[in-house]
Amino acid sequence: MADVDLEKMTATELRDYALKNHPDVTGIHAMEKEELMAAIKKARGEEVKETKKKKVKAKVKIEKKALKEKIHALKAERAKILQAKDPKALARLRKRIKKYKRMTKRAVS
Repeated sequence: MADVDLEKMTATELRDYALKNHPDVTGIHAMEKEELMAAIKKARGEEVKETKKKKVKAKVKIEKKALKEKIHALKAERAKILQAKDPKALARLRKRIKKYKRMTKRAVS
């Protein structure tokens, strides 16, 4: 069954393939695509290359309160930019606000 190209298959297709052809592989539904390919290759008896694990993002070392103050200041600045009718500056400002909002989700309380 080594004629099937695992690289071209989606994660869903890999799960179905593993369930049908390799029932001894466990934990299929919790695996990502790279893990599924490695498990199928191992079940086939093929050589498996080591893959790098994803790095987990660390918490931001800034407090939520400080981030929210920055967001509030940027929103006040947005009103000035809206009056000036500068679309490029407005787009930059929106990106900064969005960045800070994302950071609040990872910030220390």
